[in-house]
Amino acid sequence: MGREGNESLPGGDGDSIEYVIARELCLFAAIDASRVPERERPAFVALAVRRAAPFADPESGVAWTGDGIASTWYWSRGRISELLSGRGQRARRETFVPEALHRGGQREDGAELLAMANGVEGRAWKAGRLVASRWWPQPPPFNDWQAFVRGAGLLPAQEVPAAVDAPLAAKRWGTRPAARSQGLERLGEFDRWLPQAAFVIALAVVGVLSLQVGNIVRSQYESWRVARDAEALDAPLQRILAARENADRDLAASRQLLQLRGPQPISALLAEAARVTPGDGWRMQRWSQPTADRIEATLVMPRADPQAMVAAWEESPLFGAVVIELGRQDQVSIRAEVVPRFPAQAAR
Repeated sequence: MGREGNESLPGGDGDSIEYVIARELCLFAAIDASRVPERERPAFVALAVRRAAPFADPESGVAWTGDGIASTWYWSRGRISELLSGRGQRARRETFVPEALHRGGQREDGAELLAMANGVEGRAWKAGRLVASRWWPQPPPFNDWQAFVRGAGLLPAQEVPAAVDAPLAAKRWGTRPAARSQGLERLGEFDRWLPQAAFVIALAVVGVLSLQVGNIVRSQYESWRVARDAEALDAPLQRILAARENADRDLAASRQLLQLRGPQPISALLAEAARVTPGDGWRMQRWSQPTADRIEATLVMPRADPQAMVAAWEESPLFGAVVIELGRQDQVSIRAEVVPRFPAQAAR
């Protein structure tokens, strides 16, 4: 399904139909769900998509890259319904999947340009994680490609790579393998080995407990020996230990001071907002920064394109989690998170 119409694929005439949503109709977000329990990750990703989408009816498809990283393409359910309105009789069961999940595959590092049904998609990879994705109607100019690569945190590109032909695969990439089910007919085989298994497990438990007790005793002995040896140290070694403690204390104080460095200056944020906002003829009506890590702005922009604005702001190295809402009299409300000027890992 694309902007200009639908293309029939083999097997599309049954009661259950899967629609492949063209990349041009999708937005992209990389969502970190690594700290969320695995059972709760789908709900967490759905909530994050609803907060990031510039429309009220998002649907999405996810490729799991890295450890709990959800590479997510999402689209408007209402817009897809409009494109399907002229199809006539609909199937009883319909599912939707983004085109990007059926083209290409997972990489370790670097940037690539893939040919889609319409246009091309740029993908940026870091340590096996898809950190950025963008669609262009044709191969982008060098400046756009350079901005995309830099925004993803990769090394500057020397040239725009040639678009790689990525055939539409029948199987999605980035899906988590389901656990294999064991048939009830095999339970009889397990019953025969239960007594031996119980005995082995009991021996293993006794061994583990013995090992733990031994480790505790050895740890206590080592602590006593270290304390005894420390008392016997001469004065030079005592001074060395004191100097090391002072160095560790000074290092901790330095890390705390690094964390007190100021946030992004407002002049830089305003300049970046003016740079990334597409189009001409718009003006800034209101700008506020409730907290150091969040901005809220209102623009007056005739004929605003929310998807283009979200894509442009998301590419900026200073903004993230961009949400755009259209208001009355050509007003456009923008909310975004501010990327810290000094990331926490810089103090480690």
